[in-house]
Amino acid sequence: MGRLLGLGLLLVAMVVAAVTIPELRSELAGEGTEGTLTVSSCETHTKTHYGKHRRSTELKFSCTGNWRADDSKAAYEDVAVETSSRFETGAKIPVIQVDDTFEQPQDRDPGDDAAILAFCLSLLAFGIYCLLTGFGARGGPGLGASWQRLPARTVTGPVLGGLFTLGALGALVCALVL
Repeated sequence: MGRLLGLGLLLVAMVVAAVTIPELRSELAGEGTEGTLTVSSCETHTKTHYGKHRRSTELKFSCTGNWRADDSKAAYEDVAVETSSRFETGAKIPVIQVDDTFEQPQDRDPGDDAAILAFCLSLLAFGIYCLLTGFGARGGPGLGASWQRLPARTVTGPVLGGLFTLGALGALVCALVL
């Protein structure tokens, strides 16, 4: 069962990375068509977060209007964009079109996608560890016993531990700093 867990973690890490890499590449390359949205209306939405001892409410805004590319090659009507605040009717805000979506330039955050990829590295290392040792099975070997079962322990142990640590620290740095 632990080996099955390891295989599952490997598959999850690879699928998430395969989905995230093109998005990160697009954000880093600055792909998309820059343009301007002329606001016709804005709506306010509330999103409630429930914690263990308290509840918090987050305000979200969605503005709709007509979008025109800066190079005047494309224009769309009734484009909806998530914004950080409410804008008055007629306000002009910068909006980037990427494929079929529209977003504000500050919302294109490569740090989040880089954090996801770094976390995938940790998942990959832990999945390989489970696959090699059978760790994670109910009633199976504990962490210490499975460590002893690791093939070529003096090499694979530091490599897998280093990959896991690098991924975890990379995810923290990317999420908090970038």
